[in-house]
Amino acid sequence: MRRTVVAVIAAALLVSPTAGPAGADTLAGGGAIGRGVFLTYSDRDTVIEGGTVAAPDLAAPTAQAAIDFTGLGSALAALGYSPYSDAAGVLNAFGGTELPVGSIGERSRARVAGRPPQESTAGLSESAGRAQARLADGPTAEAWTSVASAPEGGVTARAGEIRATVATVTRTADSKVTVVLRQVRIGELHIESITLTADALADGAAGRAAATTLVEGVTVGGTPVRLTPKGFEPAGAGVPDLSGLDRAGVEVVSAGGVVARPGGRQADARAIGPRLRFRSTDGRLLTVVLGEAIATSTWESGRG
Repeated sequence: MRRTVVAVIAAALLVSPTAGPAGADTLAGGGAIGRGVFLTYSDRDTVIEGGTVAAPDLAAPTAQAAIDFTGLGSALAALGYSPYSDAAGVLNAFGGTELPVGSIGERSRARVAGRPPQESTAGLSESAGRAQARLADGPTAEAWTSVASAPEGGVTARAGEIRATVATVTRTADSKVTVVLRQVRIGELHIESITLTADALADGAAGRAAATTLVEGVTVGGTPVRLTPKGFEPAGAGVPDLSGLDRAGVEVVSAGGVVARPGGRQADARAIGPRLRFRSTDGRLLTVVLGEAIATSTWESGRG
């Protein structure tokens, strides 16, 4: 099985009380979440050690951070992250590997919480992946991770990077996320690059929100295709042979999309990459989302 190489930088939630008009306090908050390749079982519950549990999911890599209205913050950057299990354990479940759960867990994630300044770094090795989480004065919250050689249950990405920042600017929270995956493969499906951006700013006036999704260089068996809500369509004179994807049960659930809601008090932006469904080598039905970027910003006028 090929291995995934992805890199993610994502920064998130930012909240800061500042002096507003007429001496009142203004509260500004924001957030950003970046995910690389997200996998989940979509056919049935998983039975582990005799007990039926909810199907596990995995985002590899992932990064998120937050600072609340009091100025307390947190940031998490992980090479592979699941809310249900240790990173290595979930990688084993999806990839059929035997990674040492105990020795990898803490070294695969960086985490900080509290008041700035704080910084944490983690990594298995320079080649396997690095993660960084940071809280800086401002306040600003950031999380960054790069991953190499992570099994993804039939999905591989040779390279990629995700970058996000959240900063307090003139009593507002400016949240930005950029996600890039390169050389993504699922069987005979090859995607040269996937680029997602999300940007949100609430400022008490019109606000700002923008999101973009760009998917380039899609081929099936070497034949160019377009990824559309209807599935794979010819991109040129050649008609793609989809039999290999049909045998693997690969289908397009969504070609990806964006949502942007600007507002003076609340601004939200989300970009999501292609969502596909396919069968793994052990016959399980998997859903994969190729990248996600979420940015939020909140503004509140003075109280009292």
